[in-house]
Amino acid sequence: MNWIKNRILSFVQKAKDTFKKSRPSKEDQEKSLWINCPECNQMQLKEDLKNNYNICKCSYHFDLDPETRFKNLLFDNGSYEIIECPSWSSPDPLNMKINGKKFIDKYKNYQKKTGQQSALLIAHGKIGGLKAVVVGYNFAFGGAAFSQRENEHFLSAAQFAMENNIDLFLSIYQSGGMSVYGNIHSLKSMSVCQMVHTMLKNKKIVNIGILGSKITGGTFVNVFANDFLFSESPKNTDQLFSGKRVSASVRSSDNTEMPTDFGQGCFLQKHGMIDGCFSSRLEVKDKVVKLTKVLLKKAESQAKQDLNDTVTIDKSVQAAS
Repeated sequence: MNWIKNRILSFVQKAKDTFKKSRPSKEDQEKSLWINCPECNQMQLKEDLKNNYNICKCSYHFDLDPETRFKNLLFDNGSYEIIECPSWSSPDPLNMKINGKKFIDKYKNYQKKTGQQSALLIAHGKIGGLKAVVVGYNFAFGGAAFSQRENEHFLSAAQFAMENNIDLFLSIYQSGGMSVYGNIHSLKSMSVCQMVHTMLKNKKIVNIGILGSKITGGTFVNVFANDFLFSESPKNTDQLFSGKRVSASVRSSDNTEMPTDFGQGCFLQKHGMIDGCFSSRLEVKDKVVKLTKVLLKKAESQAKQDLNDTVTIDKSVQAAS
């Protein structure tokens, strides 16, 4: 029977080799002028996508770097100031190695490639006339994995918002999850992020999260601490905690089929996990500004009512005495 086993193994190996040869390398894909849309399965010119802020004709949203968002889609007149990452924070507190190579060297390559200090690009400025801080996750920076350094950068953004009476704290999520190379240091950042969102709420700062494509793992858990949570498109995919194959294996154990829209923005909205979906990232600014102004007006009205109630109580106390 060994010869049958050997023939099968040989066939499988040949199939794998053929697949590898037919599949373009990552370098070839980056050099190509074309890209295939995973939603409509149509080839698109990268230049055409770039001119439409990486939105396919079928409305599928590819990743968009934070700098392009900030300049063209969010901040008034494309004007903003960067909130720097603390210089003392380390992305590699455990001195991890990958196949004999230091992770810190890989992290420095990400910095060189993107021009960012961490996987987060954070800035402050005016959005629709509102004072805002925006946290942008750059998937090109190692899948925007959240490590101790990203955690410290996020904390510095929240501290700036609370010290400067910011109206809006906006997070644009695109991340593969927590950094495995940070080990427990990455995991503890989850609880820190939860605490920060609570502090922002106590300061009456409107805290809104926007889900882009590819938001998974521990980072996906953190997003639910926002006061409001939206997907930038109903067709955005991979908005989930664990991968589709893992989830499918769990579903198969009780003989239930995986929903075709699993992990999409429309799926999250249908099941009450988010507050809604925008039709496109092009309308994020307008909708977020309108919502923020309503919330701020309501908060101002409530503050006036609380003040009037306090004055009434004081007068009642004085009259009674």
